[in-house]
Amino acid sequence: MKSISKFFAVIAVFLIGSSAFSQNAGALRLFENGVQKQSVEDYYGASEDFQQALQVNPSYGEAWFHLSEVTYAIGDYSLALTYLEEAEKYAKNRTDIQNLKGLILIALGRLDDSRSVFTDILKKYPNDVNARFGLAELDLFTGSFIGAKNQYEDALKRQGNNRKALLSLALISEELGNHDNASKYIEQALRYHSGEAEVHYLAAYLEAKQQKFANAEKKARAAVQINPDYIKAYVLLSSILYSQKKYDDVIDLCDYLISKNRETSEAWYLKGLAQNKKGEWKNAIETWTNALAVNPYDEVMRAAAEILVTKNLPIEDSGRALFANYHFQKAREFSKSFFGEEARYEYQRGLKINPYDDKARAEFAENLGRTGLNENYLNQLKFIKQNEEKSETKNAGNSSDSKKTLTREQKIVNDTIEAYESLMKYSLAAKWNVDPFYLDKTRWHVGLYYTKSPVQLLHCDAEEITANMCADSFSGIASTAVELQNKTVSGYGEAYRLARKNNLDYFVLLYLDESEREITLSATVYSARTGTETAKFSSFRTGNDKFSSIVRAFRRELLDILPVRGKIIQRSVNQILVDLGSVEGMKKDVVLDVIKAGKIVTNDKGLGVTYEEKNLLGTIKITRAGEEISEGTLEQNGFYDRVNVGDEVLVKFRPDEKSAEDSQISSTAPAAGENGSRILPEDENAKKQKKLDAREMGLIKTPAIIQLIRGLKN
Repeated sequence: MKSISKFFAVIAVFLIGSSAFSQNAGALRLFENGVQKQSVEDYYGASEDFQQALQVNPSYGEAWFHLSEVTYAIGDYSLALTYLEEAEKYAKNRTDIQNLKGLILIALGRLDDSRSVFTDILKKYPNDVNARFGLAELDLFTGSFIGAKNQYEDALKRQGNNRKALLSLALISEELGNHDNASKYIEQALRYHSGEAEVHYLAAYLEAKQQKFANAEKKARAAVQINPDYIKAYVLLSSILYSQKKYDDVIDLCDYLISKNRETSEAWYLKGLAQNKKGEWKNAIETWTNALAVNPYDEVMRAAAEILVTKNLPIEDSGRALFANYHFQKAREFSKSFFGEEARYEYQRGLKINPYDDKARAEFAENLGRTGLNENYLNQLKFIKQNEEKSETKNAGNSSDSKKTLTREQKIVNDTIEAYESLMKYSLAAKWNVDPFYLDKTRWHVGLYYTKSPVQLLHCDAEEITANMCADSFSGIASTAVELQNKTVSGYGEAYRLARKNNLDYFVLLYLDESEREITLSATVYSARTGTETAKFSSFRTGNDKFSSIVRAFRRELLDILPVRGKIIQRSVNQILVDLGSVEGMKKDVVLDVIKAGKIVTNDKGLGVTYEEKNLLGTIKITRAGEEISEGTLEQNGFYDRVNVGDEVLVKFRPDEKSAEDSQISSTAPAAGENGSRILPEDENAKKQKKLDAREMGLIKTPAIIQLIRGLKN
């Protein structure tokens, strides 16, 4: 009996061991599949395999480490750190784990902690090149390109043919404007690593940056020959072909990419650009419409499509509705969350595309009415009624029934118009017999210019599209006319010459920096009269709606530095009517300076405006403010009355006490006093967004060059 029991015990142990071996083998297979997917940058697929391996064997330290790597590559840095902490439990004293920890801490903005990690590694292992790479990335984050360059050079001294060091030095040298050094390092990388597609890819990128497109094309083709599945290299090749105006080749290559993977947004985008350049704008709109059905969140592609739609499709074309409805839906979502400025922007954007959408216009009107802008509300309702009357007149010939039957909605609109017109009998507009919505209130003329990068890894022509959208955001803003130069300028000199020639007040040079997850729009404002710098601002955004958000931010920043400026439109003895209303910050007891027409000039340097003392004709104290116009009492300077209709006014003083009119101030009106500093109260949400920099908002700004270097393999 004892021998039989012993026999079964041995069998049991064997079966348990076999089961454990089988489980470990299953975990190993899943792990190896994940590593294979990770090597071709299929990070989501790799993540799934590593997680399944860990379900089989929760103590699999190497799986935890690789799961952390791919999670870091996806951009979920907090979770990547959590996974790495698990890896540390099962794999002690590994420098690769510590180096990855340092990189994750950089991404989380914990720069001091990250530096400590890399410094500790180098104390124990002075020749650890990955720790030096980490310190180099830290230097890049703080803007020290020279410091980063020194770290990569130190790494190269220890490993003379290290691929990441060579490629990083090539990228940094190009960023610093040292083209010869960039070429030297990339040639070394090609010599030591000629069989690796990534090296040829970056060589092509650097050649394109230097506008050597023929050489860039050869290197990009070499990259895809080495690795036929290298999507980024195909996209770069398409961009290079686009820069050479080989539009048919671009379309063919993009069709190939789309056939391999319909979710390759860059291919759809480039195909549409090439079609438009060939004059096939209808095909371009169709391409982008299909693309946005696949990826509705590519805002730059959507903007490009909307520019084409607005420019080319007839105003009654049903194709406009598809693009406009996207903005109306966003406006409704913003309205539910009480984001007033954002909602109005989306309604205005949608109505620019499809102005005859009466339902959306009615919603926009209600949005205005809720802020107390009854005159603007009435104006929108009248527009809806005019649309309906035009439509009825157009359709009258198709019907033998001459009897007109109003719909319920039409009756509501008509009744509301009648009620509000009754209220308006006692308005300032009625008193002075003025229609404020037909006044020419344009006071500022601003030129918008941009330079273009020779190559973009994400969106070719992104600078042009951004400039178009920034200019378009000012349409409908009565006070400010923004004139867009429809082609790139060589730089400041050409922009200044054009702005001065066109007799503008200011001109703006735009700069765009875009990566997969982030976008930064920088603007420098100059006086068109003197060419001196007036102001500088930069907007950084990440996450959803980042593109539309930077466009709104640019508009807000520019309006914030423009002085509130109006003119006298009527006069009755000392009663004065000016074309500034509550939407521009007017209310009882605001004091305006009166300046002789045509004598206000921008300051020679910096913000604000100036005028000669002899041209200051008097002051006006506001006694009553309407939405678009205000009246006040004149107090003239000197013995002689020199104040005439057409003379200009600037805000000298505005009471700080809160009033009902404060809620009516438009986010699309100039907001500065005579000195260029903001004089109007600001919406709390807008104030918070402007006060907080990226880090205070919990955002980590990653320069585009770091995104490139992070993707390099050792």
